[in-house]
Amino acid sequence: MQQVIETTLKSRKLISELLQKYTLEQLNKIPEGFNNNLIWNVGHIIVAQQVLVYKLSALPMMISDTMVEKYKNGSKPEQDVTQEELDEIKQLLFDTIHKTNSDYQNGLFKEYKEYTTSIGFNLKSAEEAMVYNNFHEGLHVGVMMAIKKFI
Repeated sequence: MQQVIETTLKSRKLISELLQKYTLEQLNKIPEGFNNNLIWNVGHIIVAQQVLVYKLSALPMMISDTMVEKYKNGSKPEQDVTQEELDEIKQLLFDTIHKTNSDYQNGLFKEYKEYTTSIGFNLKSAEEAMVYNNFHEGLHVGVMMAIKKFI
């Protein structure tokens, strides 16, 4: 499982570097032909990881219900993200994974509510959710790479 966490941290490092390259205005821009923007994708991957790994394990998430609503599957940016929200997202990008690693090492993931993702992956444990999460983040990194060409 350590390799899975390390892969997630590498993904998050790439995302963090991408966030540093753009202004708040650019991060909020929705290019023509897209449904969302760079910052929505980052918020979404944080929410997805927390829901898939923690909520389905009946453990408390590190994020608010408001954040879940704003970035859950099927949502889209309704208003621009503020600098304060951006700072929180940047912090959560790594804090959520460090806590996941610690909680996993401490054996906190004991139960899991089986879940089938929107693209057909059937997850039966927190470990499977962590593996799937890397695939999911990869998809969104690809979307972010496409978006950045238009901002």
